[in-house]
Formats: sequence, C-alpha cells, structure tokens
Amino acid sequence: MNGTVKLIVTGNMEEKALATALTREFSGLSFSTKRLYGMTSVNFAKAPTPSVKKDQDADKLLTNTDKLAIALVAAVDPGRKGKSEDMAIVIDDLEVDNLQQPEVVVKYFREAVTRCIPERWENQDRQQSCFEKVRERCSFHLFVPMTEAYFFGEVPGALDRAGAKLPSMVSGATMDVEDFLVTDDAGYLWARAQKIPRIKDDVPYWAPPLSNLTEPKAAERLKNWYKRHPKHYLEYLCDRKGINKKKTGYQETDGGVKALESLDWNSVLSGNPNHVKYLRSLFDDISSRFGLPNPYPGECAFITDCKQGSVLRNI
Repeated sequence: MNGTVKLIVTGNMEEKALATALTREFSGLSFSTKRLYGMTSVNFAKAPTPSVKKDQDADKLLTNTDKLAIALVAAVDPGRKGKSEDMAIVIDDLEVDNLQQPEVVVKYFREAVTRCIPERWENQDRQQSCFEKVRERCSFHLFVPMTEAYFFGEVPGALDRAGAKLPSMVSGATMDVEDFLVTDDAGYLWARAQKIPRIKDDVPYWAPPLSNLTEPKAAERLKNWYKRHPKHYLEYLCDRKGINKKKTGYQETDGGVKALESLDWNSVLSGNPNHVKYLRSLFDDISSRFGLPNPYPGECAFITDCKQGSVLRNI
C-alpha cells in the first residue's frame, strides 16, 4: 500500500536518517521528516515551562510540547491549501531523567494535543472533524532512553559505523537495550567515577558539570545516570580519552547518521519478543495504519500501543 508518513523528530540525526531507515522496512510508504526542539530534555516531574519566544500566530507563550502538538495536528489537517499526510508521528527520546515516568510525558503530550485543536478551529464541527483526523492518523512515540540505545541492538555493526574504537560491553543479545545499563565495562565506570568534576581542559569532553560536587547523593545520581546513558557510553567507545570531539569523538550528524540510516532492524527487533517494547509500538502502529503485516510482532509498550489510543492513535 502507498502512503505518506510525516516524522516530526527532535534531533539532527533523526532528521537526516530516520526516514531512510524506516523506508527499508516499509518500502511502499513515503517518509519525510520535520525537526523541532524536543520536549523531554527537561525532567517532567515538574510541568514544562513556556519558551521565551512568542508563537507567531498567538499572543502567548508556548512550550516545546505545545509546538510539537501543533505541528502534528497541522500535518494531517493543514487547512484548505496545505498537504494532508496519511500519517504523522512525533518521535522524541524519553531521556534518562524521565525513565521512571513515561506516563507523565505521554500525559502532557496528550493534553497539548487536546488543547491545541480548539485553539486552531473555532467552529465545533470543524473541531470534531480535526479530532477525528488526529485520532485516525496521528501518533506519539518514544525512543527509550534515546535513539542511540538501538545501536547496541546491532553489535558491532552499528557501533562501528558510529565510530566506536572500543568493544561494547552492552549488547541487545543479552539485554533489553531500552533498559540500557553499563555494569561490566570497568574502564568506563572508572572514568565516570574519577571524572565527575568538570575542570577546564582536565577531563574528557563527555564529562558534563555537576552543580554541587559536595553533595554525595548528587554525585551518586550522576554516576548512576551515566550507567544508563547510551549516548555517553558510545562517546566513550568512540573516544576514550575525550581529546577532540570534532576529530575523534562520536558525531550524531556523521557517525550517528551512518549507524541509523542502515540500522539492521532485524538484529534490534527479532530477538526476545518482550524486549524493545517502545520501538515495537512504532512498527506496529505504522503497520496497523496501512493494513500491513507487522514485520516484528511482539509485546508493545502499553502506554504507546496503538490499540489503546483515545486522543491519538496510540495515546
């Protein structure tokens, strides 16, 4: 079946490579991308705050969540002159800070969509028509904890393309990469324990600052945070000493694009059917929308399963 799918993504790597990667599995569909700022770079334990810039069409401040919701709705209901997509999907990283609260992230996005439709159309019949289009064609999906996690589902191929110089101690063959955790790489864990403080020119570029180094709980949180951060582990594998990121380190728009655009989905998804549930949700959703067989059946993440959506197809 032919059809168009607009992917609204939040990273340069995904903007350049995700459409190509998905086209290899859904060759009859035409994927395109649009990039906006992500909503999950903040901890959703607190309500997201509006951006400092005003929306061009409204005298109010909007959060990044609002902007993503507006773009999603416009993709399938653009008005008289716009092109309506057969499907539109917002895809954002869950991020490590939100690992324990994906349902809160989903809740905020669902509310943003529900809020933006009445603001877009004043007429109630027009609003109802828009709600129906959105419910039929729109979805919200999460990469958990971030896109780079799936590179560890194709070891060593994807990591080699990304620029890794060291062997990975994490592999989808032995763990669910959506539950990413570094436990056996002594070099990486030692580097994290030793290099938490940022002192200019004295630590690798991949060691960010800690605001309060005197608080043991804060230091422990940061150390454990890195155990669950696939991008920073990949940065370590690419450049253990962190000397020069531009020349030797992991670059999303170079190595990341190479890894993602030719990612072996079969390696990532054909293992344990109870693993990578959020990614399975995306594949199942696209397949269901166009009446295609799901190439990688298995258990979907409940909160993004297209069988239980109320506002969008899947939420």
